[in-house]
Amino acid sequence: MRRLLILAIVLGISVIFVDAQVPTDPQISSKQVNQKSPSEVAHRFLRLESGLLPDQWSQLSDFFARVPRPQWDKVHIVDVVHIGIDTRGNSSHVSLSTNSLGDLDSSLRLSDYPPMRLPLGVPSTSACYGDDYFGFSLLLSGKQRAVTQSGAADQFERPLAWRIDDSSFEPLITLDTAIRYVSRMREKAEDPSMKKNATRSLRILGYYKRGKFLPDELSSGATAGCG
Repeated sequence: MRRLLILAIVLGISVIFVDAQVPTDPQISSKQVNQKSPSEVAHRFLRLESGLLPDQWSQLSDFFARVPRPQWDKVHIVDVVHIGIDTRGNSSHVSLSTNSLGDLDSSLRLSDYPPMRLPLGVPSTSACYGDDYFGFSLLLSGKQRAVTQSGAADQFERPLAWRIDDSSFEPLITLDTAIRYVSRMREKAEDPSMKKNATRSLRILGYYKRGKFLPDELSSGATAGCG
């Protein structure tokens, strides 16, 4: 894996899951475990995560074994082409391959983007198709550490369920979410350079949305050989 972070599910992708295994620990009965399998948990989380903006992330807290810390100073825009889950005992690894549509930084500048968005759902001969890899781990967890208003760390019990073990990561979002995110941030921005970056990024994302090659004036930052 070239990166370890949270994934996003995009409409129309091909998803392949390995059936979840019931924990082999005799102290844990199937009735004690949330009935959702690792694949169901991952699928639901990724579908939600891919469409949320920074101020909506509180909706995802129960998916994590620990308090999540998304790093919004770098956001990955992706199309997912394949997902796999490998479950062994009380842990599962979720992995997927994606087509990258670029990385957004805190100044709303888009970098490492392709000259064209590769179509999904059809065979592709591109050497770049599905070659951007991401992954995260799921563990059976019933506890979560939280920080109280006094600053003290505390733990509380929750129903035993498959939860995400990774807490710090760079979010992955869909193309539509990226357009909403950059548009909203451009409206709030007071820095002229940030507004300029956002406008350029939105132009690039608009070409992807229409399935067209980038014009010459926008292709200077494109990743060679992809698209």
